[in-house]
Amino acid sequence: MSKNYYNIEKMEGYYRIGSPENVFSYVIVGDKQAALIDTGYGFGDLKEAVRSITSLPLYIFNTHGHCDHTGGNGLFHEDIFIHPKDMDLCRQHNEPQMRRENALRSKDSINYETGEHLNGLPEDFDENAYISRDYGHLVPVKEGDTFDLGQATLMVMETPGHTQGGISLYYKEKNLLFVGDAAGAFVWLFSPESTDMDTYIHVLEKMYNLGADGYIGAHNPQIMHKEDFLLYIRAAKEADYEKGLPFNSFAGNENEPRVCPLEGFTMEDMFKPGFASVVIGKN
Repeated sequence: MSKNYYNIEKMEGYYRIGSPENVFSYVIVGDKQAALIDTGYGFGDLKEAVRSITSLPLYIFNTHGHCDHTGGNGLFHEDIFIHPKDMDLCRQHNEPQMRRENALRSKDSINYETGEHLNGLPEDFDENAYISRDYGHLVPVKEGDTFDLGQATLMVMETPGHTQGGISLYYKEKNLLFVGDAAGAFVWLFSPESTDMDTYIHVLEKMYNLGADGYIGAHNPQIMHKEDFLLYIRAAKEADYEKGLPFNSFAGNENEPRVCPLEGFTMEDMFKPGFASVVIGKN
């Protein structure tokens, strides 16, 4: 059933909500408010999962506008905080055709680490309700905007690269940065909504200089650390499209994306220590 669809884990200072398609949302609970970071694809009843953690008033954030971070927005009546540069992207990624394709693809999901095929939808999935759901009430945020949850403070950092309007949320009291897809060992930079490489490198350096105790992504259960960003920066600076490995993306191949890992690594090394890459297009 949908109520068992999400896996809720209590972490150090926050909760992690995972789903079969390897997408993570995060809940931070303060004394007077709580925050939800990203709403995933929204195939299950994410609202029920969040309310099983806390009944406090809720701030909701989208780290960027892609469907796997905004698909559950319409389950909530609260404002959804997102960077204005990603508002149109969020609307596009929640159009009925996109949502229909998401559901169809999830029926035959692949765990890229194990190669296992699985049905990533809840047993009681209502396809018509899912397809007709909207993107929620979007409210713009910008660099430095701060949200006081009561003994827990979140500050918005603008972290473009993967998308033009990417943001991360800095949890001051725990010195943690929730980065969405803005950084990691396998960052997509080939979409029309992505930025140029210089912008992405600048953002990685900004994150590195923050010196957080942990950097928490939306698709990897492993917490990233400051030293990992030296690898990510290297991979970005050394990326060479001509030497890249062909990559077949469900998001489209018009730009002929290629994976550019650090020298000596291949896609088979993707989950090994030391792997870092960027996925770029021919342009």
